Amino acid sequence: MNIEICKWYNNAKSPVLLMIDDLANTWVDTNNSGSLDLGEDWGYFKNQENSSFRYLNDVILKCFANIKVTFFVPVGVRVGILENPLFCQISLPMNADEESKQFFKSIHENPNFELAYHGITHGEVGKQAADFVQEWATFMTLEEAKNTINEGISIFHDAVGVKPRGGKYCGYTGNAFSDESIDQSGFSWWFRYWNRGTSDGERQNDICGQDKNPLTNFDVKRFGSNQVIDIPSTVNGALLNGALNPMNLSIKGIVKGIFKKSFIRWKLREIDYLLQHHLVISVQEHIAPSRDDGKRQSPNIFDDQGSLIGIFRYLEDKNVWYCTGSELADYVNLRDHVNVISVKEDIFRLEHPDQYSDQVITLKFSEHAPFRIIQPNKIHIHVNEGFVNLPVMKGDYLIVKGGI
Repeated sequence: MNIEICKWYNNAKSPVLLMIDDLANTWVDTNNSGSLDLGEDWGYFKNQENSSFRYLNDVILKCFANIKVTFFVPVGVRVGILENPLFCQISLPMNADEESKQFFKSIHENPNFELAYHGITHGEVGKQAADFVQEWATFMTLEEAKNTINEGISIFHDAVGVKPRGGKYCGYTGNAFSDESIDQSGFSWWFRYWNRGTSDGERQNDICGQDKNPLTNFDVKRFGSNQVIDIPSTVNGALLNGALNPMNLSIKGIVKGIFKKSFIRWKLREIDYLLQHHLVISVQEHIAPSRDDGKRQSPNIFDDQGSLIGIFRYLEDKNVWYCTGSELADYVNLRDHVNVISVKEDIFRLEHPDQYSDQVITLKFSEHAPFRIIQPNKIHIHVNEGFVNLPVMKGDYLIVKGGI
């Protein structure tokens, strides 16, 4: 009987991650009213009425119990866009007070959520929006980058109680030594590029990486001497907006409305491609649209509510694995360090380093008729449809056919 390690947990076609940028202790008062309106909060108002976190849970996630979210947190005082902003912005570190610490800690401890590192300030403001410099592009030396990261990790640890395991470049922008700063700072995974391989709207080719082959560009890679897992960003959360916006009354919008179903079907080809080739489906969003220069941050969960619901409705009957960035990285490390060793026709072993003991790997068998596996600890596991999730142990796994 042939045995293979499945690419993804539970023999899924693709992993699915909802990644939301800039959950921060920040509020942009876009009408200078002094009170919170929907879309202004980046996390400053915690789970209060009109807060973005409550909106995410009550409007989007309540429909999808299985979705997992990785939030990317600027851990310090998140800067605005302009030196002389149009609107008032309040921003504090995530560990500014006990209430703030508890808010972020409670999110990180929720099994469906995870907090990840997204710099301290996000960057440096400019006279105009175009002059804004993303955080990793501001570092002049590797030591400066590492020292700033260590400072940010300390803030994160003080708030949450653990260090962040992964993160993302602000604006997907870095420089010649950015990757080395991540590699040397103890992260196990990172989002480096907007990995669609071509420019997208205002995005430029230089943040898409050099790999133009989607079969590898949309897949997990590694970088650095410590083999940090490089997770691709593949789906814009606003994917379906053009088909779902009833207020779009332009000629183009009217045509899209007439051919709505066909247009949605055409847009969903992006996700079909990822599913077909067992690639990562990582949906990119921001926690709020508000900016101190009066422009709207895009994509964002408010403008893209309908698109997000459409994307996740489409995935409901697909064989996918909802996971966080760390869960994905853990499985990739596991599958890359476990080998299936055939001892006899009905006995196999899982050869692995000790640190992977008791983690769960998915195996696929050439035999599709139901059978049992007796684990080294003598527990029986039933195998149906040719695959099974097994804890990794030392010792023999015995295949027992029939008798189920």
